[in-house]
Amino acid sequence: MWFRNLCVYQIADAFSIDADHLESRLGAGQFQPVGPHDPEARGWVPPLENGGETLVHAAGQRLMVCLQTETRVLPPAVIRENVESRVAEREDAMARPLGRREKARIKEEVTIDLLPRAFTRSKRAYAYLDLTGRWLVVDAATWREAELLTDDLRAMLGSLPIRPLQTESAPHQVMTDWLAHDQFPSDLELGEEAVFEDPRSEGAEVRCKRQDLRSAEIRGHIKAGKRVRRLALTWDDRINAVLDSDLSIKRLKFMDGVQSDVDDREAESAQERFDADFVIMAEELGRFLPRLVAWFD
Repeated sequence: MWFRNLCVYQIADAFSIDADHLESRLGAGQFQPVGPHDPEARGWVPPLENGGETLVHAAGQRLMVCLQTETRVLPPAVIRENVESRVAEREDAMARPLGRREKARIKEEVTIDLLPRAFTRSKRAYAYLDLTGRWLVVDAATWREAELLTDDLRAMLGSLPIRPLQTESAPHQVMTDWLAHDQFPSDLELGEEAVFEDPRSEGAEVRCKRQDLRSAEIRGHIKAGKRVRRLALTWDDRINAVLDSDLSIKRLKFMDGVQSDVDDREAESAQERFDADFVIMAEELGRFLPRLVAWFD
């Protein structure tokens, strides 16, 4: 359940909802297994995977939800092989080559025929609303991935006034200045990983891993006009992550101090453990996110 990536949205002050109302609305979109002729099915499931009964897991003013996607997997090579075989059969029978549209129709036929026999793959996406902090926190590595969940959540609620996390200053400029001047916020420690991009040349980038980011080599990249796109950071000896200039967070890890808090809370069941983990994680992120915004304001 511990989130590994973050895309964070700010919730409008006017928006309010409680666990019962959210549960009722999500019930209309509860997950149903993918049909034999459908490529994909998506719907809401209990966040507690084994034994969970409710679609909303509440801890005070924090409401966790989970969107499950089940996809039928048809390897392109299998489709191509069957299409080629069927095209050859029809060309022999008709004594002429088939046109592009005819081949496209055959591909559609093959896909429909193969779908019921295709194996399925499931994926769960978690998020929670922090109604006190006014955050919607999605466990997703990219904003595009996060929007799959937020779009479905908005469809269930009818309205979801949120916006991706925004700051006064451009994060890429602030992070570049941190490295250029070797000056960081007091609660931040620099890691050993960064990605630099050249704004003058699309796609040009330099990736640094296990490197001293205070070295002359790194300063040389900055002097050459490159700017920071990603930077590994540790906050308050509690959270380790890679921060992207679009304010998404990747490879999120909760450090030993947080894990000690987890160990201190005895849990007798899977539900109690889930409750404890959710509360601790949400409390840590509830402290971290305002600091994240402050670094760039």
